[in-house]
Amino acid sequence: MSLSNKLMRLALASFGFMILPATALEQDAASVALVDKVVQAYGGAPQIEQMVSLNADGLINAIVRNASGTYKRWFQRPRMLRVETVYPTTSETRVLNGDLAWRITGGNLMTGAEGPARLAMIYQYKQLDLPYGLLKGSYNLQHAGSETLGNQVTEVMDLWDDEGPAIRVNVDTATHLIVKVAGQIDAGGHPMVLAAEFSDFRPVDGMILPFHINNYAGGMAISETVITRYAINPSVDKQLFVPRVKGRDSAMSETAGPLVAAVSR
Repeated sequence: MSLSNKLMRLALASFGFMILPATALEQDAASVALVDKVVQAYGGAPQIEQMVSLNADGLINAIVRNASGTYKRWFQRPRMLRVETVYPTTSETRVLNGDLAWRITGGNLMTGAEGPARLAMIYQYKQLDLPYGLLKGSYNLQHAGSETLGNQVTEVMDLWDDEGPAIRVNVDTATHLIVKVAGQIDAGGHPMVLAAEFSDFRPVDGMILPFHINNYAGGMAISETVITRYAINPSVDKQLFVPRVKGRDSAMSETAGPLVAAVSR
C-alpha cells in the first residue's frame, strides 16, 4: 500500500466521523496499521486482488457426525461459494450466490436457506475472503488489544458492517496471518458463536493459504479439515453456483433448519 493511501486511511480513521456521514466506516489507527501488516503477510495487495477464484480439495473429520469424508470448495468473487462434503452414508452441499443461499443433504431436494442458515453461509464467504475485504476497507474496525491462543500471541480486531454478523479476528503477532475468526449469529433469539482456527500456512502461487482448519459452534469443536490441494484462479463453471431443482431454474425456499447444519465445515 502506498504512503499516500496509508495516510488517507489513517486520516479517515481519525477524523471520518467528523467529516463524513453517519454511515461512513469507523476504522481506528491501530486497526488500519494491523490491516496493512495482514495484507503484506498474504502476499501484498496485487496478489490478493488478482485471486478472483479458488478451489480446494481436502479431507474432513466431522466430529458432530462422528464421520470422516471428503471436502471440496469452489470460491469466486463476487460472493459465490459452493462447499461439498461427502461421508460414507450421507453428503451435504451448500451454495451461496450473492444474497441467495441453498442447501442439500443426502438425496433430498436442494432448498433455499433463510434466516440464520443463510447468514452463516454469507459469514463463511466473508471469513474465507477476509484478506480481500480488509484490503478493500469493507468493514468497520475496532482494535481490541491482544490475546493468547495456545502458544500464539495475537492482536485482535472487531469487524462489522451493515449486514452482519459481527466478526472478531485474531492475527498472529509474529506472522501477521489470520489464525482465528469468530462470528456471532442470532439463531432464533439464541446467539451462537461460529469460529474457525487456521494453521499450517503454506505458499501457493504467491499467496499464503491455510491447510488446516478447525471449526467450532458455541465453543464446541464440530469439524477438522485438512486441505490437500489448492488451485488459484482455475476456470470455474458458474453453473456450480446456480442450483437446479427438478429442472426448475431456482431452488425452492423453506424455513432454514438448525444453524449448526450450515456452519462452516
